[in-house]
Amino acid sequence: MLKFLKDIIAPKKCYSCNKEWHFLCIKCLSMMSNFDSICYVCKGKSNNFDVHEKCLWDVYYDKVIILSHYKNKVISKLIKDFKFYGRKDIWEDFGIYLTNMFFDNEVYKNTDNYIILYPPMWFFKSLKRWYNHSKFLAKVISTETWIKLENTMLKKVRQTWQQSKLSRQERLNNLQDSFKIHKNKIDNIDKKIFIVIDDVISTGSTLNEISRVLKHAWAKKVIWLIVASD
Repeated sequence: MLKFLKDIIAPKKCYSCNKEWHFLCIKCLSMMSNFDSICYVCKGKSNNFDVHEKCLWDVYYDKVIILSHYKNKVISKLIKDFKFYGRKDIWEDFGIYLTNMFFDNEVYKNTDNYIILYPPMWFFKSLKRWYNHSKFLAKVISTETWIKLENTMLKKVRQTWQQSKLSRQERLNNLQDSFKIHKNKIDNIDKKIFIVIDDVISTGSTLNEISRVLKHAWAKKVIWLIVASD
């Protein structure tokens, strides 16, 4: 009821066309240059965003589904407003659009086979920002798909430097062993399919490190759902 009243008093408006009820309406999204179905490793065409079998050497994720390009001014503005200015309602639209992409690109049958995660923040960074933006997105997708969201399975055990400012080797060293699985959650991983939710990816190093940790604990498959990428 509070949400309904809020939409009546101060309705959402599309950042692109100014139409009410959405921060990004489906019509404007459809007119943007969104991501084609590609293998995220080699960027070649791929069915359902699957990573090519030949590209799986030293790569631990199986699929990376990306909604749009970060270079799109509307997309980047929406992400920045949510991430740094607390416009949390923005994530409702993105969550629904990513859910639809998941249904379109994954043979989805039993919710018990899946678990939703998001990249955890370093403790002191989470205190500074007050909230984990990817967690809000994951909550929306969990509600839309009826798939369980695990808030405590992954933890970040040390601070890392900003990836975009490092060389490839420095990125690998920066993230190595920075994520761990809580001991009391290890038994919940075996043969499960994990959907990991995040807003933006650029280097792919975080994707691979989290996927590596999950695969070493016998996860069956790791799928990433991403709002935008370079």
